[in-house]
Amino acid sequence: MSAFTEKRLTAAEKRLAVAAWVLVPAVRLAVAVLPFRFVHRLAVRTPRRSRSALSPERIARAVHAVAQRLRGTTCLTEVLAAAYLCSRYGHAATLRLGVGRSEAGIAAHAWLESEGRAILGEPEPGTFVALG
Repeated sequence: MSAFTEKRLTAAEKRLAVAAWVLVPAVRLAVAVLPFRFVHRLAVRTPRRSRSALSPERIARAVHAVAQRLRGTTCLTEVLAAAYLCSRYGHAATLRLGVGRSEAGIAAHAWLESEGRAILGEPEPGTFVALG
């Protein structure tokens, strides 16, 4: 079920939905025009001290729901936006970049992990090797 099709959203979930709708296009633009190192430094930050009631999985679902509705959004855009929101809501998240083989040659993929497990963009086992 999408983050936006549920009948009743709490106030915190509504704020998250608005933040995701603003952030995903902004990150998409930033990735297109700014150096990756700069965008990565802005998105992947130390989490706030206080944790939100919203889980990292809930944050990832909200970002994914927005990304599905915006044509041309990549896995990198999604995980950068979700990483930023996770840190903003007090959750640690790790951005993973991987490479693998595809029919066209070499493929790249980005996914987000929190507490040792993938919360967004988890690749099929054995398809991508994480870098670094």
